[in-house]
Amino acid sequence: MEFNQSFFQQKLKSGIEFFNKNKLNEAIECFKFLENEKSTQIIAFLYLGIIEIKKNNNENAKKYFFKILEIDKNHEFANLNLGLISFQEKDMKKTLDYLNKTLDINQDNLLAKYHLGLIEMINRKYEKAKNKFEDILLKEPKNLNALNNLGICYLKEINFKKAITIFKECLNINNNHKQSILNLANCFFQIRDFENSIVNYNKVLDIDKDHTIAKIGLSKCYFAKYDYKNGFLFYESRKKIQIKNLNIIKELTDRYGCNEWRGEDLDNKKILILSEQGIGDNIQFARYLFELKENFNVSIFFLAGKKIAHLFKDCPCEIITDISEIKKIHYYQFLLSLPGIYFDKKDNFKKCVNFIKPESNNENKWFQRLRNLKKPLIAIHWKGNKNFSDYQERMIPLKFFDKIIKNKKYSFLTVQRDDSPSDIQKNFFQDYIIDYSKEVDLNDKSFEDTISILKNIDLLITSDTSMVHLAGTMEVETLLILNMNPDWRWQIELKEKCFYKKLKIIQQNNLFDWSNIPELINRELEQRFK
Repeated sequence: MEFNQSFFQQKLKSGIEFFNKNKLNEAIECFKFLENEKSTQIIAFLYLGIIEIKKNNNENAKKYFFKILEIDKNHEFANLNLGLISFQEKDMKKTLDYLNKTLDINQDNLLAKYHLGLIEMINRKYEKAKNKFEDILLKEPKNLNALNNLGICYLKEINFKKAITIFKECLNINNNHKQSILNLANCFFQIRDFENSIVNYNKVLDIDKDHTIAKIGLSKCYFAKYDYKNGFLFYESRKKIQIKNLNIIKELTDRYGCNEWRGEDLDNKKILILSEQGIGDNIQFARYLFELKENFNVSIFFLAGKKIAHLFKDCPCEIITDISEIKKIHYYQFLLSLPGIYFDKKDNFKKCVNFIKPESNNENKWFQRLRNLKKPLIAIHWKGNKNFSDYQERMIPLKFFDKIIKNKKYSFLTVQRDDSPSDIQKNFFQDYIIDYSKEVDLNDKSFEDTISILKNIDLLITSDTSMVHLAGTMEVETLLILNMNPDWRWQIELKEKCFYKKLKIIQQNNLFDWSNIPELINRELEQRFK
């Protein structure tokens, strides 16, 4: 049967109407009919691809957009959608290729420009990201997504005053814009305006009562105000984003009917404690495993990753790395919930327990290697994992240690992993820091060599990383360099002095300004090593 053009155009119009009404099956039927007709096939492919995206079937969607590019390689929206799919799939190279091609075709495509701005943010190139978002705002001054992300760029650049102004602009456009309220709360937290931060986190919860990030933000505010009860209460919300642990709990509760432990009598019971978050968190709060054993005749299972399991071999529990090793349990709890349960009962915090010991052969090896170095011997650790969201706040540029490291009274070494050799070379410190980063902890056991090295030094100087918890637990003399507004545990330590016996904290005078730190460290070294 032959059809004239008016029939095809009517079919196309019907397909678009079905699409707009979200009647996708009817729309698909129309567009499928049109995909072999030259005059309508490109737009049919485009809609079929978009429908596949709506159905979360990106692979099928890509097939339709590729068909369009076979006909017209400069099709704006085929390139755009392939770029957006690649962004979703975290293939940044393809994302850049398709979105830059989209802008070559139409430099005013704001969606392409917006996602290119997001990529610049991911790469921490905030100036370039700001340029993209500002270009969008010239065309659409009330584009909330662009305006909000512009504010985030200023927040990341530590220009909190400008960020706050922008987030308030967002709220002038839409006073219930949840993300802008959340970002405003984050800004107030960073400048230690905890009251306004609490107000705005609560506004987020008025809109979304289950918002996990807002609850975690509230917990940090309350800890900073030394309201430990509310701090621990809201800190429990962190569990909702630990998908792996939640899946484990579901499996165990289905299998054994076990309950979450909130302080009940554990005599003659079995409890599973789940490790969580970073290595440092687990080292710091493993002391509460001892508390459980001291108070109850209980069998404790501690679920930990294979690389860190050896660290806890002297804890009063059975270390497991797979839940298949469990035959029966009565209760479970996340490790970082134990301090809150303990505080609720005793109104204080458990003191440190030194449970980490070096392996004797390894300790002797490092003793022999380090014995002839000039004393005092100081290890230095200036940054943590750059993939963590608060990396900037816990990274001290190595250049700030210049005068200290070049002081010939001391010997300095580092076991800093990642790109520490690059940092040392950039600052021309090769003659001043002995770098063991490429020799330590090369096996499957985290900190295997580092533990032995820490036993043979006189002092550790470190930023807020897992290293402080390792050394603190081992009762190694430690100087912790903190930013002005540190993580919640250090808010507690600054007031209560309860976590580590041989730890001293040196803190910024001004937010994100490390300039006062070298002189304070120098004074401390002079005092310690007269």
